[in-house]
Amino acid sequence: MTIDVIVFDLGKVIFDFDISKLSVGFSKSSAKPYKDIDRILLEHWEIIAEYEKGRISSENFYDKVSNALDMKIPYSEFCNIWNDIFTPFNDVADFLALLSKNYSLSLLSNTNDLHFQFLKNRYPHIFGYFTNYHLSYKMDARKPEKEIYRKTIDFYNVEPEKIFFTDDLQINVEKAREMNISAFKFEGLQKLKRDLSLAGVRY
Repeated sequence: MTIDVIVFDLGKVIFDFDISKLSVGFSKSSAKPYKDIDRILLEHWEIIAEYEKGRISSENFYDKVSNALDMKIPYSEFCNIWNDIFTPFNDVADFLALLSKNYSLSLLSNTNDLHFQFLKNRYPHIFGYFTNYHLSYKMDARKPEKEIYRKTIDFYNVEPEKIFFTDDLQINVEKAREMNISAFKFEGLQKLKRDLSLAGVRY
C-alpha cells in the first residue's frame, strides 16, 4: 500500500516539553503552595481539555486557571509561562527537512491556540515543512476520540491505510489503527525511520 501523506504528532515527537516548568512559573504568583500546583492543575484537567477543543478562548482559559490557582498575574506573563515549556528535537527536525522533499507532511495534535501560535512563530523553519495542520482546538475533538481521526481521513479523501501516522502515546496509535490508519508509536528517530521503511516510505 502506497503512503500518500505522513502525519506527525507534535508534543514528544517533534517538540519535547516539561510540564514541571508550569508549576515553577505559576507558583511565583499563586497563593497556593508550590507542591500543590501540579495536583490542582490535574484536578482541573477538564479546563485544559476544553481549551484544547477550542471551546473556551485563551482569555477565558487564563481566567479559569488563575482562579483555580488563586493567582494574580498579567495575561502576558501567564502566556509566557504557559508557552515556555518546549524544546525541539533537532534530529527529528532535520529529518523532516529531508522527508518533506518527497512527501506531504501534516500535523495531528492535541494543542491549543497559545501553544500552537507560539511554536509556529518561534520555529517557522520547522512548521514550514508541513502542508496541513490538524489541530484539536480547530476540530472540536481530541485524540484518542475517533472523530478527530475521521475528520483527518475525510480531509485527504484517501484510503486510511495510505495515511502514515506517528504518535508517542499508544492509546492514540491504537485508536488510529481502529480507523485503519497506518499508525506507529513514536520512540525516537531511528524507530521512526524503521516504521516508515516498513510502510514503504522511501526518502
